[in-house]
Amino acid sequence: MKSIYTCPHCGAKSFNPWKKAFAGGLHTKGKVCLNCGQHCVNGTASMVFSAVVYIAALIVVLYVYFKGNSIWDYAFMLGAVAAAYVISRLFDAFFGPLVKPIRNDVLS
Repeated sequence: MKSIYTCPHCGAKSFNPWKKAFAGGLHTKGKVCLNCGQHCVNGTASMVFSAVVYIAALIVVLYVYFKGNSIWDYAFMLGAVAAAYVISRLFDAFFGPLVKPIRNDVLS
């Protein structure tokens, strides 16, 4: 896969969408840039978007749990959580910038 995203440390295009999707949030270790060796993570836009998507999934799960009366209710709840995970990773892969992590142990 072609690297199309730039590292916030060195500016080299060393991240592809797959690697960027699983870079993690601000408080994670992140992924290492192949050019400079520094860690990079997804920014606050990723964190806010994931929070909104997972809250929506929680609302769907609670609604189906209390109002559902089908044998497929647990499949719907699992599908809502799985869809939230996939949508969050797709957002991370294609939108929002990569930033430097804010963890102290990564910077030292």
